[in-house]
Amino acid sequence: MESKSTTKSSSSNENIFLFIPNLIGYARIILAFISFYYMKDDYKKALICYFLSAFLDAFDGHAARAFNQSTKFGAILDQLTDRCGTMCLVMVLGLFYPRYMFFFQLINLIDIAGHWVHIWGSLLQGKTSHKFIDLSENKILRIYYTSRAVLFFMCFFNEVFYVSLYLCHFTSGPNVKFVNVGLYPLIAWISGPIAILKLIITILQAMSAVINIGSIDVLERSQKAN
Repeated sequence: MESKSTTKSSSSNENIFLFIPNLIGYARIILAFISFYYMKDDYKKALICYFLSAFLDAFDGHAARAFNQSTKFGAILDQLTDRCGTMCLVMVLGLFYPRYMFFFQLINLIDIAGHWVHIWGSLLQGKTSHKFIDLSENKILRIYYTSRAVLFFMCFFNEVFYVSLYLCHFTSGPNVKFVNVGLYPLIAWISGPIAILKLIITILQAMSAVINIGSIDVLERSQKAN
C-alpha cells in the first residue's frame, strides 16, 4: 500500500512544464521568434531557424512516447507553434506581395479560424451522444484523416509553397534548364495546388464543425424545453 501511495504522490508532483518534449517545444518557439525577427531582411538566417523549428517537431512526439511524457499541454503547444509559425510567414508574404494582400489575409483567416472552430467542435462533441457530420465518411477525405503519409505530404508541401514564395522575393534560385524557370518559382507552381487543396479541406472542416456545434445548441435547447 505504501509503494502505491508513494507512486501516486510522486506522479502528482511532476512538473509537466519541464518534460523533455515540452522543452523541445520551447526551443521550437525560440527558434521561431528568431526566424520572425530576420524574415524581412535576412532570408538565410530566417529559414535556418524556421527549418530547425520545424525539424524539432519530428522529435517532440518521439520523446513524448520514449519517456512516457505525453501531455495535453504539449499537444496544444505543438499545434500553436505550427499554426503561428505559418501565420507569421504568410504575414510577411503579404508585406512582400502587397498586390495579393487580400489573398494572404484569407489564408490566415481560414487557417486560424478553421482549426480553432474544428477543435472546439471536437471538444463539444465529446460531451454529447448526438449524431454529427463526419467528414471521414467521404472516401477521399477519409484518406486525408487516416493516412499519416498523406497528411505529412499535404502539410509538407503546404509549407513548401509558402517558403518558396518567400524565397522568390529574394532570389529565383538556380535556373531549371528544361523549363527555363528559376527553381523556387517552379516549386511554388508545383506545390501551390496542394496548398489550395489543404485550404479547401480546412474550410470543409470548419463548415462541418459549425454545423455540428449548431446541432448541439438545438439539442440542448430542446432538452431544456422538455
